[in-house]
Amino acid sequence: MATRFAPFYQKNVKDLISQRGLATLALHFRPTKVRVLLTLFKVTSLVGCLLIGGFATFASTRADGPSVIKVEPPSWWAKHTINPVRLLVRGKNLLGARVRSLDLATQTSNVFVNHNGTYLFVDVRVNQTARPGSYPLLVVTIQGRATIHFTINAPLDAKNNFQGITNDDVIYLLMPDRFADGDPANDAPRDAPPEANDRRNPRAFHGGDLRGIINHLSYFKDLGVTALWLTPWYDNWNGVNTCDKPWCPNTYYHGYHAIDYYAVEDRFGNLEILQELIGKAHARGLKVIQDQVANHVGARHPWLKDPPLDDWFHGTQEQHSLNRFKNSVLLSPHANQDELRNTLDGWFSDDLPDMDQEEPEVARYEIQNSLWWVGITGVDGIRQDTIQYMPRSFIRDLANALHRQYPKMWMVGEVFESDAAQTAFFIGGHTGWDGIDTKLDSDFDFSLWNISLQVFTNKLPVRALRDQLKYDALYPDPAKLTTLVNNHDTPRFISLEGGTLEGAMMHMAFTLSVRGTPQLYYGEEIAMEGKEDPDNRRDFPGGFPDDARSAFEPNGRRTTEQQMYDWTRAWIRLRKEHSAVRHGRLLDLYYDDNSYAFARQDHSETVIIAINRTTQEKRMTVPSASIGLRDGAELVPIIGITASTRAANGQVMVTVPARTAVAYEAR
Repeated sequence: MATRFAPFYQKNVKDLISQRGLATLALHFRPTKVRVLLTLFKVTSLVGCLLIGGFATFASTRADGPSVIKVEPPSWWAKHTINPVRLLVRGKNLLGARVRSLDLATQTSNVFVNHNGTYLFVDVRVNQTARPGSYPLLVVTIQGRATIHFTINAPLDAKNNFQGITNDDVIYLLMPDRFADGDPANDAPRDAPPEANDRRNPRAFHGGDLRGIINHLSYFKDLGVTALWLTPWYDNWNGVNTCDKPWCPNTYYHGYHAIDYYAVEDRFGNLEILQELIGKAHARGLKVIQDQVANHVGARHPWLKDPPLDDWFHGTQEQHSLNRFKNSVLLSPHANQDELRNTLDGWFSDDLPDMDQEEPEVARYEIQNSLWWVGITGVDGIRQDTIQYMPRSFIRDLANALHRQYPKMWMVGEVFESDAAQTAFFIGGHTGWDGIDTKLDSDFDFSLWNISLQVFTNKLPVRALRDQLKYDALYPDPAKLTTLVNNHDTPRFISLEGGTLEGAMMHMAFTLSVRGTPQLYYGEEIAMEGKEDPDNRRDFPGGFPDDARSAFEPNGRRTTEQQMYDWTRAWIRLRKEHSAVRHGRLLDLYYDDNSYAFARQDHSETVIIAINRTTQEKRMTVPSASIGLRDGAELVPIIGITASTRAANGQVMVTVPARTAVAYEAR
């Protein structure tokens, strides 16, 4: 009856009562009450009876009728570049379902229900003039009906959000659980066993959260960083894994085992607190980068027991291949299919199910999920985890979708390789042998990072820095690379074999002054110790209620910590104050086994960086004429204890104290 009278209703009753209002009556009142309300609105008895009959059909839901458990995405926007948006609805008894819109602002089409009747896909077209608000949809089967709760959001202000990351930025990576506990009330969720919350266990949850980050925004401003990269804030399982291996008991405190792509980890806070964090960060001039993980979910995700489609994952929990990590096959046009498919399809581990982005529904789901997080929070950039293990065509489609909706949006991919050719293959701006340009804005420069670690722990000669930089010829634009001091998957510099404070300082100076956008890892600015995971993820001193001291404050730092902090802050300030260091070309000036000097030069200035690894003062003669400095030009030190010097006869002598780096400004 509802179907038969829908056109009549839309034509004759729309002017008296909105469709949404009538839908609300149908969903929340008995037919007799609807009749009374319709009478109050002076609708003719005939129309009222016809409507009542239709609503009565909807209201009579049997025990085996349809139900809706979760809707993804739960909301969208009018005037979005993706329209219609495709919803994934999880529920029960959905076989044979039709989906109807209850307001002219939305239209539904292309309904598909999986063979178990537990997942429903539906396209929802949003009218360009639709106003923000609630727009429920109706699921109808012969057994009854259920409601899909769907919202149209008000768009965030593009002037204050979605700003992207550039070479003007310095990124600061932190792990929310290990940085600061601002709300002890969320430390122990009801479904979490006590052993999951044990700070003495380096693999348990320690209590850090979004409120703790909000409470320390001034720390980031004082240090000088401009963008915060948070490891994933997706909701993860609250339990604890037990086994007879050295890594047990363990939890998913790091966030990389999502059980809900649309929820915030309850130990960190909720969506409202996340939005508060990003809003307050933006108000202080700090950008925010979300760590997204499209490659895999956690084995505790509901999909594992009941996937939306048979090919939602590569394999099943009972039968799947493990990745052998022969990563070079991703680069080679000569790779055999067995090795290639294993690298793309193999699971990282038995508890990290690999998503199948070659299934169009998976690809569309993940692209929409990425866009939803950007639109609902206003983040400025994305770090995409393990990006090389997804099809390059999917990387391209994801990047294109982000750029269409948010032209300034920036995404950096984790291509964890020491081979510059592999890094270059995945960065956007050029077409590979496969005919694909990934359009990826940035890759992490792990190859240069790896060389820098070895140089400043005395494993390689200093000239190796220059030798590695020559591979910049492989990149469409090497300035788009993201350089790194360290990250959460690697031992901290000071704990490496051969690691010293002086070495850490030279490594920091080089990373902050070489081409690209630099990324710090929390605690490196105070020379925190930490060997392999999880030791490299220690709590930041002072971030937790029972800490004996606070490294957030100068009076809580040890002497070496303050020395490293001041050094880091000075080199960040160098970048801020000198456009040549951020955007200028890089020119090699001098290199040997123990030293390296290079210039950063743009149209307005020249800055020279010189590094000396030896235990004695080093003098380097650099060709000043080759970088356009006339005789008589003065080089004035801006970082480092050394003297000014002048160019003469096309050369200039720079002096660098032992085991340090200096920076000169040409005047």
